[in-house]
Amino acid sequence: MKSKSNTDLVLWGKLKDGNIEALGRLYDVYIDEMFSYGMQFCADKTKVMDHIHDVFLNLYKYRKSLANTNQVKYYLFRSLKNQILNTTKKTRSTQTYVLSEDVHANAFSNSIEDEIISTEFHTERTYVLTKAINSLSKKQRRGLFLRFTEEREYEEIAEIMNVSIQTSRTIIYRAIKALRKSMVAVLFVLLSIFY
Repeated sequence: MKSKSNTDLVLWGKLKDGNIEALGRLYDVYIDEMFSYGMQFCADKTKVMDHIHDVFLNLYKYRKSLANTNQVKYYLFRSLKNQILNTTKKTRSTQTYVLSEDVHANAFSNSIEDEIISTEFHTERTYVLTKAINSLSKKQRRGLFLRFTEEREYEEIAEIMNVSIQTSRTIIYRAIKALRKSMVAVLFVLLSIFY
């Protein structure tokens, strides 16, 4: 049986060769840990998920220039931390640059293009996520709401929903699994559109 790190290295090699399924497998393996890690640097859950998706989009976009690594998990975590911190710096930055007319026009057109791509990305992801949430059972939607919006413990959820604690865990686990599958699907769709 292969160790997790050996499996990671195989997936990393396949990703560098352009294998989109390897990217999906890495996403599935590390999404939960990356989310928990990202929350240490940014309190906004939606932004953390955006940053994670950006990391995976960039991995695929720049796959040919990816460094060899024997620590895939560390590479992903460092990439996420850099993504969050760099975005935060850009947001807070108040530096003014003097640009020539040509450079200014070029920067403007690039930022418009980036904005359009970003808007398409968010619209598509919102659509897929909404569709995925609507495809969940009423029980699953309620479980997710109680767990993540109201931040209730599984014991409380079990009591509110009149089920066992184990059943409340199962309901939420299956709902998350279904949503994760949908988000991987939207990631693949976006990769095929933009790259």
